[in-house]
Amino acid sequence: MRTKLIITILFYIVLTTENLLAKEKAPPLPQVGVGLTIYNDNFAVVKERRQMDFTTGVNKKSFTNVASSIEPASVNFECLSSPGAVVVLEQNYEYDLVSTASLLKRYIDKKITVSVKGSGADIGKEVTGILSAAMNNDIIIQKSSGEIEIVNKNNIENISLQQLPDDLVTKPTLIWLAQAAKADSELCQVTYTTSQINWKADYSAVLNPDENAINITGWVTIDNKSGAAYKDAKIKLIAGDVRRIKKPEAPRRKMYAMEMAANGRGGFEEKAFMEYHLYTLGRDSTINNNQVKQIELIAPALAVPVEKIYLYDRQQKADKVQIKFEFENTEENYLGIALPKGKVRVFKRDPADGMLEFVGEDSVDHTPKKEKLSLYIGNAFDIVPEHKMIDSKVGRRMRFEKHQIELRNRKDEPVTICVDEKFPQWVNWKIGETTHKYKKHDARTARFKINIDANSTATLEYSATQQW
Repeated sequence: MRTKLIITILFYIVLTTENLLAKEKAPPLPQVGVGLTIYNDNFAVVKERRQMDFTTGVNKKSFTNVASSIEPASVNFECLSSPGAVVVLEQNYEYDLVSTASLLKRYIDKKITVSVKGSGADIGKEVTGILSAAMNNDIIIQKSSGEIEIVNKNNIENISLQQLPDDLVTKPTLIWLAQAAKADSELCQVTYTTSQINWKADYSAVLNPDENAINITGWVTIDNKSGAAYKDAKIKLIAGDVRRIKKPEAPRRKMYAMEMAANGRGGFEEKAFMEYHLYTLGRDSTINNNQVKQIELIAPALAVPVEKIYLYDRQQKADKVQIKFEFENTEENYLGIALPKGKVRVFKRDPADGMLEFVGEDSVDHTPKKEKLSLYIGNAFDIVPEHKMIDSKVGRRMRFEKHQIELRNRKDEPVTICVDEKFPQWVNWKIGETTHKYKKHDARTARFKINIDANSTATLEYSATQQW
């Protein structure tokens, strides 16, 4: 008997513990609000939850304040509080908004009253009758006497109409014919995609005096031209090449607003999501229509080691030596997160006054962690290359060339210049006689490293044979 009692008590304890754990793990109940997932390809997914009242049977419901750039075919309706209790039978997207032109168009053959401005001693007049036409800059009214009055719009003080037509709305609106199983207030979620909202990443890198390290910060710029505001929205960003079928968009002008996130509080949290990367803002934020908002993407990464490279690639720039900075996206370098594509602006402090000066910029593609970034920021002023072809022979399925490259360093310090000789991918190549050693940088590139003293000149000569 005592054994059974102990087993019963243990079973009760286990059952109670499981119930408590289940309650703890239960997802939070959905709340009224808006969520916004923005893609870096000029579109977003809007997820809005509202409380809506229904009567039993067929209801006509209006869902206002949707984006004017909505894609109506993407709309998805869910009844969250009673799944399956409400079904949308028919949907219309009304975007013909109230305006003078739209009102007059619907009042053709209907009665209107027009107040005409006076001039001098003339106090003006009112014209009442049937609207026959509203074309170009004139309104044509047939009065009760049968007389036709033509009024120029520039002379009109105001127009009086009897009522607002039913098919005009003041805001872009979804209108549904919905079947409800019962009369109740339901929490509903509407999800749709909209164009004309975009985000991009912008980075700022500040070089140290020795140009061997940078401080780098990252910002998110959100540009909202979708035709709707998103108040206190839960914001997510998707970085990656998501395939969509779309028409090219024309560029638009921008208006700017700025918001700075507090360091360590409410910033973006990054994680892998399918084959892309998802960035979730740790606090709600409002994005108004026709607004550009900037929010901190990554906390400043300080003293990131960089390598400065002078590169001469005659096939790419025959008379210039490029300036590049390369660094690794790793935790050891105080980064180590997936970096969205964007523009990197590079600055260096002038020691004379301590002010930052712009020294170049480059665009980077989506870069996973543990990958290298290379920034081409400009061309060297005081390093002058000069290339000559001093010999060339062409035979059956082969070509022989001999090159001479003179590199003049006019700087007051020594430099090392990488010289790349590139070959077509469909040939077999071999470097012959050369004045300097080289390494096979990749399948198509032989790279020479030339050390040049301050205010000195070095000459590289080499021969190359291609066969196919």
